[in-house]
Amino acid sequence: MSNQEINIAIDESPSVEDGNKLFQELENQVRELSRSKLFREIVTDFGGEVDIELGEKYKENEDDFKLRKYFENSQRMNLEIGGKPKKMGVSFKNLTVVGQGADTSVIADNFTPFKFLLSALNPFNFVNGYIEDGKMLLVLGRPGSGCSTLLRVISNQTESYIDVTGELKYGNIPADEFGKYRGEAIYTPEEDIHFPTLTVFETLDFTLKLKTPSQRLPEETKANFRSKIYDLLVGMYGLVNQRNTIVGNEFVRGLSGGERKRMTITEAMVSGSSITCWDSSTRGLDAASALDYAKSLRIMSDTLHKTTIASFYQASDSIYNLFDKVMVLDKGRCIYFGPIELAKQYFLDLGFDCEPRKSIADFLTGISNPQERIVRPGFEGRVPETSGDLETAWKNSYLFKQQMESQQIYEATVEKEQPSADFIQQIRNEKSKTAGKRSVYSASFITQCIALTKRQMQLSYGDKFTIVSLFLTVFINSFILGGVYFQMDRTTDGLFTRGGAIFSSIIFMCILTSGNLHATFNGRRILQKHKSYALYRPSAFLISQVIVDIPFAFAQSFLHAIIAYFMYGLDYNAGKFFIFAFTLVGVTLACGSLYRAFGNFTPTLFAGQNVMNFVFIFMVNYFGYTQSVSKMHPWFKWFYHVSPLSYAFRALMTNEFKSIDFSCEQSAIPSGLSYTDSAHRICPVPGAVEGNLSVKGGSYILDSFDFKVEQRALYVVVVYLLWLFYILLNVFAVEFFDWTAGGYTQKVYKKGKAPKLNDVEEERNQNKIVEQATTNMKDNLKIQGGIFTWENINYTVPIPGAGEKLLLDDVLGWIKPGQMTALMGSSGAGKTTLLDVLAKRKTIGIVKGDSALNGKALAIDFERITGYVEQMDVHNPGLTVREALQFSAKLRQEPEVPLSEKYEYVERVLEMMEMKHLGDALVGSLENGVGISVEERKRLTIGLELVAKPHILFLDEPTSGLDAQSSYNIIKFIRKLADAGMPLVCTIHQPSPVLFEHFDRILLLAKGGKTVYFGDIGENSQTLVNYFTKNGGRAYDSTENPAEYILDVIGAGVHGKTDFDWSAIWKSSTEYNQVKLELQLLKTREELVKYISHVDEESNNSKAPREFATGFLTQFIEVYKRFNLIWWRDPQYTIGSFAQSLVSGLIIGFTFYQLENSSSDMNQRIFFLWEGMVLGVLLIYLVLPQFFIQKNFFKRDYASKYYSWHSFSLAIVAVEIPYVIISTTLFFFASYWTAGLQFDAITGFYYWLIHSMFGLYIVSFSQALGAACFDIAISIAALPILLFYIFLFCGVQIPYSLLPKFFRFMYSLNPAKYLLEGIVTTILKPVEVICKPEDLIKFTSPDGQTCEQYTEQFTQNAPGYVVSINNNQTECGYCIYKDGEEYYQTLDWHYENRWRNLGILAAYWASSILFILAFVIFYTFSKSSSDFYNITILGYKVKEMSLIKSYDCN
Repeated sequence: MSNQEINIAIDESPSVEDGNKLFQELENQVRELSRSKLFREIVTDFGGEVDIELGEKYKENEDDFKLRKYFENSQRMNLEIGGKPKKMGVSFKNLTVVGQGADTSVIADNFTPFKFLLSALNPFNFVNGYIEDGKMLLVLGRPGSGCSTLLRVISNQTESYIDVTGELKYGNIPADEFGKYRGEAIYTPEEDIHFPTLTVFETLDFTLKLKTPSQRLPEETKANFRSKIYDLLVGMYGLVNQRNTIVGNEFVRGLSGGERKRMTITEAMVSGSSITCWDSSTRGLDAASALDYAKSLRIMSDTLHKTTIASFYQASDSIYNLFDKVMVLDKGRCIYFGPIELAKQYFLDLGFDCEPRKSIADFLTGISNPQERIVRPGFEGRVPETSGDLETAWKNSYLFKQQMESQQIYEATVEKEQPSADFIQQIRNEKSKTAGKRSVYSASFITQCIALTKRQMQLSYGDKFTIVSLFLTVFINSFILGGVYFQMDRTTDGLFTRGGAIFSSIIFMCILTSGNLHATFNGRRILQKHKSYALYRPSAFLISQVIVDIPFAFAQSFLHAIIAYFMYGLDYNAGKFFIFAFTLVGVTLACGSLYRAFGNFTPTLFAGQNVMNFVFIFMVNYFGYTQSVSKMHPWFKWFYHVSPLSYAFRALMTNEFKSIDFSCEQSAIPSGLSYTDSAHRICPVPGAVEGNLSVKGGSYILDSFDFKVEQRALYVVVVYLLWLFYILLNVFAVEFFDWTAGGYTQKVYKKGKAPKLNDVEEERNQNKIVEQATTNMKDNLKIQGGIFTWENINYTVPIPGAGEKLLLDDVLGWIKPGQMTALMGSSGAGKTTLLDVLAKRKTIGIVKGDSALNGKALAIDFERITGYVEQMDVHNPGLTVREALQFSAKLRQEPEVPLSEKYEYVERVLEMMEMKHLGDALVGSLENGVGISVEERKRLTIGLELVAKPHILFLDEPTSGLDAQSSYNIIKFIRKLADAGMPLVCTIHQPSPVLFEHFDRILLLAKGGKTVYFGDIGENSQTLVNYFTKNGGRAYDSTENPAEYILDVIGAGVHGKTDFDWSAIWKSSTEYNQVKLELQLLKTREELVKYISHVDEESNNSKAPREFATGFLTQFIEVYKRFNLIWWRDPQYTIGSFAQSLVSGLIIGFTFYQLENSSSDMNQRIFFLWEGMVLGVLLIYLVLPQFFIQKNFFKRDYASKYYSWHSFSLAIVAVEIPYVIISTTLFFFASYWTAGLQFDAITGFYYWLIHSMFGLYIVSFSQALGAACFDIAISIAALPILLFYIFLFCGVQIPYSLLPKFFRFMYSLNPAKYLLEGIVTTILKPVEVICKPEDLIKFTSPDGQTCEQYTEQFTQNAPGYVVSINNNQTECGYCIYKDGEEYYQTLDWHYENRWRNLGILAAYWASSILFILAFVIFYTFSKSSSDFYNITILGYKVKEMSLIKSYDCN
């Protein structure tokens, strides 16, 4: 529609009332024009020019036309076979959403664990609107305006909000009933959430399997249907060549950012929903790809009657004109809703003005921003100022009333036509015949399980390095266990160790599955997304995990059984062997499901880990081995009867000891050369009978453990029944618990620092602050820039099985002070790759070429003086926004700058980035739903680099995900940095004409990393445009967006095509030769001094370049302070560990409550002390995840040279010290006196001191393990070997004298040995043993001899003492120890070594710190070669490359 077609005279300064009258006339004309089909006429001829900017028509190319025809034919054939149209529009009235506000939401810390005070916030209120089926609604608004909230609510995802009021209908179905049709209204979030190690084909094929309709064309199989739809969609979105490329994420290389976004779009398309809500789905796409995507939405809406509601940032007019209606939101208030053609004029009539060449969408979004909107002359002071004023103006307008009338007409039409009948019928047609009638899922539960099982297999078997690590651990540990318990005696001396061998095997298989807990937290958001798409039930996902567990459980259990069973020397009986192996399979499955339940029932990894450690201590205590049933505390005895480990122990003990006799000829009591009469001798074990020098295995376990051999089968069955019970627990958890917050993020602030929300006066104050900051933005900027050049840059990466792939091909260019260079190209052209290479961030592959700063080779300080705004927003969640910025400023600005000046600069950046009100907000994470939003994270990423005052700035898509005004502010700010002398280059995907005008030069890349153009843009982009037109490019229309024009000419976009080799044209052009000449010129001093005043100063400056701005001590202090804040604000980690120590201390203390001085109590004391050691070792499971989290952030910080590797290593050790000491103290107070140990001060102090030292060692040991391993899965897989080394060789289960000689050196190297020797000798030294009657070994003396006379020779050489029972001189009882010293001497331990042992543990702690330093530095320097960025540390290279099935450019 041209301007002449609607010609209404508008006064220079009409009132709002006049505007309403004018709009009534305007609307009438629009209706007439609509009837005549002048609006949105589809042009299917492939020639001719179309004026997109004026909104008359949009042109479909040949691919668009084919796509439209395909969908039209598909729809027609579907109707022919009995299908029904799913025509479901959406209508909402007075929609109000109450979310969790931040006014009183305070950051959690160690004083307020798990306590969040929530206030009510209205993300939007009283919003009205509707959209018919087959139509498209565009939702516009600045971040925080409520666009995402509206889309979530429309898609019926309301669980994360406190309340939703108003009327919401889908066709004629109310929202509360539409839940039965979940998956027909879906919300596609802004973030790209996928399993990173699956390929494009695997991801999409899985979704297609679960969305293949039952009603298909005749003779069309499911496989044919999936293949057809897959080919269609990957062709639509340009992913054909990425079939075998893994999807990747911010930590795993795979698809490029734009391709990953197209992957997200494609997956949502597969879901086949009737109503789709797209939240900023063009983020990361280049302009051409974004337009292609929007066109596909238009075509599918037209042909398939889909209702499309989308929120786009920076939508061009080409995209804007594809929509039917637009809604503009501001601070949760609707300020316009209606036809797209009337929106601009409405705001013009309110008194606002639109800049030339500014897109309509940007203009509408900017209305809500006082810094962006322009008031027409004569309207000063009369236009609405706040969101409330704009809402009032809208509701008083004639157009609002008319839209309400139209909505009533629409609702009446819907009620009359009842589209729900066809809609429901078609859903039934599409649903699998085996799916339940009431099921919201298309596929049956069995089909879901099959598809999920295949995907789970792909995920599991795709990570081959972790699988190899797991089975290598089983293999090694099985041989260690077999060696320690090698060929155990068939005498009574081997009874206890035989039980120890079985105990060790069970515990080993249990520990081996602990990785299931960590795996539970991977993919939670993917599960939530797929549940909203109605792909599968969460319980089907759980079942698939269980099914995949089974072959792994069988493989690792039988591998262990085959090695260990025969090395142990257990009974060589085939039946017993298979019972042994199958019982271990049951243990593996049951414990794996139990650990998974800990994850599914808890919100965070640390909470789940604390629960796991707590239950593990319970299982070890009430296992039946360390403590007999008769001695179990009655409060906790019930756990013995519900633990899978206790039933497994009973099963394997009865299995082994059934039908076996154990002789005791050498050990019978009394023993010696003179004791030849076996009638008065007895085996010194439970179950023995006087006169019989052998013990039946069944009698032994009955008397000792109360195990009955005839119940062996029952014990095995119960293990598997408990496994099934744990599966049901998991099913319940995944079906009814959602820990992802549904993608909703809630902000939390420092106490008393939260801003007032949606407050008009607060809004005005914030506007003034931003206005003042942007006005004075250039003041006091002191930038020491330089000229950065690069020439002949080539970058190749290895592809497994396919040689190498060239990602950058002979790229050259420069950036100068005062110039702003744009880096553009289609998605996958290599823009991010080039920035990574230039900024020295690449860690794999080979880089060739020359880079220079001010004509010199890059020095060691290059990364420090360079700012790099990365595409992925990776931030430490435990800091506030201000703290993160201050940390960057303190460690990256020059040390000569006063701290006050650094902080002042941070405040200015906060103001300029419009984040002043967020300064005290926690950064948080999107995973747990607490923290700042996606858009605010992007601002923070930029701010972190700006506060460092870099000399050179690289920016990778700094405006991606931001609204038009935020993008404009950032580009404007970057422009002022350039004007102040900072050289910079910036990749940008979808620049509007207004943004594009800020750039001076452009480096344009085509696919394959080839240069298409590098040079000036020129005024109104004429230099750039003239280059392409004179070399064969199509004519340029002055109304076009020049950025979109050049991408279109070079064939960018999903369906982009070109007949020219623009890379070859560039290399043969005069412009290329001029660039080559200038590159050489820029390296000369004469040219450098024109741009840089400090060249001579640099030449005369003798100070060597510094890798880091600050010294080690400053770095250490600042990193330590940051870690302290993070630990303080993570109560689930810190308070959780305190609670674990306290509760576990009470459990262990009451389990061994008030130990007495009998011989059996000596064993109880030993196992009490041993289990205290086990609890300390379990700290590894808590510390490892935290270390890996912080190590990931260290990678980013080190790349920007915040701080050194040794600052990080020592600070993370130091921050744990007080928490370890507090945990140890809590355990000490909870258990020491409860168990009835010695009450003297020195004994108690020594116990506490050596336990604290052991705790410090264990924490630093686990950090060293984390530093040595690539990821947590590998470290968890390797952990059982290390744990069993500590458990087995400490001297408790197997004394030193009984260890095979090969393993004895490991005993001396085990730090747990020194812990236990120290505390056992200290605790037992003063104990005098007084045996209880039940602990005496009873026998009779021969006639005529008293007990004392009969045993005189025996007691002279043996420990312990003999007493007469019941004053009967012939009924004797032997107590095996006289005192505690006799007990620990059998272990070859000495009281005199206790302080030496403390010193040795301190040395172990120091050595583990050295190991942390060594592994971190090895990891760091192996990544940071300046010439070849090859990763070689431990398994890193193998791991990383195993994931890259096909590497794609980014």
